[in-house]
Amino acid sequence: MKNKLTLQNLFKIFSSQTKLEILMTIFDNNLTASEIANRLNKDLSTIYRHLVQLKNIGILKSKRVKGIEYFDFSSTKVFQLIENAIEFLNEINGEHVIDCSNLKECFFAESPNNLNPDYVLDVRGEICPVPDVKTRKMLETLEEGKILLVIVDYPLSAERIPISVSKMGAKVLAKISEKAGEVKIFIQK
Repeated sequence: MKNKLTLQNLFKIFSSQTKLEILMTIFDNNLTASEIANRLNKDLSTIYRHLVQLKNIGILKSKRVKGIEYFDFSSTKVFQLIENAIEFLNEINGEHVIDCSNLKECFFAESPNNLNPDYVLDVRGEICPVPDVKTRKMLETLEEGKILLVIVDYPLSAERIPISVSKMGAKVLAKISEKAGEVKIFIQK
């Protein structure tokens, strides 16, 4: 039975880090509860409880294929709402992008094969889904062949970003970890 969703409850849902991670994981594919639990490295019963809550209020839907339940968004507007919220936060907090074309060079001594990015997106300190969404939005604005360096310190984003940008048609040139907990991802559009 579907519960009535209110604006207050919607924002309460988006304040749950686990629920946001579940939504970002489902964004890529229709997934089962166990696939989501494995990707997020979380307990299956916890993930399933969240999935049922999200389904009961109408944010998610599910279908059974050969007895296995797969979860998906009930509407693309759910993800658009998350994207719009992140864009609003960028307006308020400012963007963390360095345009290397305005500098003599944007050189990183640690860059593999002397890759020099055209832009640097620093999303350290941001948690899912912010790094993922900012990376996709930034790639949409780049010209073909340009290189974007994304610096993250959130482990789930370090795993998700290469997968999601590859699905967009971008090429992951390198993924390096120099400092504990920090990952640099070089992406070419």
